[in-house]
Amino acid sequence: MEDVTIHPSMKTVWLAYLVALFLIGVSIWAFTSYAQDQSPYLLLLPLIVLFPPIRMHISRRLVSMRIHDHHLTMESGFFSRTRRTVDMAKIQDVTVRQSFGQRLMGIGDLTLESAGESSGMGMRNVDSPRKLADSIVAGSKRAAVTPNNLPDPKVP
Repeated sequence: MEDVTIHPSMKTVWLAYLVALFLIGVSIWAFTSYAQDQSPYLLLLPLIVLFPPIRMHISRRLVSMRIHDHHLTMESGFFSRTRRTVDMAKIQDVTVRQSFGQRLMGIGDLTLESAGESSGMGMRNVDSPRKLADSIVAGSKRAAVTPNNLPDPKVP
């Protein structure tokens, strides 16, 4: 499998931006229709609705999953980074969870369980989660059968 880097989907972020811009538009309309005699600084108040989409946008970039050289690496964090690497051959369970809204948008939550690990790795809101899960399972099967992992027939 070639090197692949996966980030959470931008679909939920764009939806949050769309809702925020709609709310800003409604508040500007309400201000111009009903509160023209108020301070123009009151128009800055609706910009608060942009904070959640901006936070979602930034946090999306802070989580990544990379598949490379029969390893799966998950990195997260901004100031302090956490990096967890798992051998693809040790991945035992790949779970995809999709709520109704996630199914409509074609995204889902991906959870990986590996042998000998007490906790799983996961990523929320991944594009095409079923396809990604199938490729991870196929990659783990290939990694388990590579010539480097086969026992040496000459050793008793």
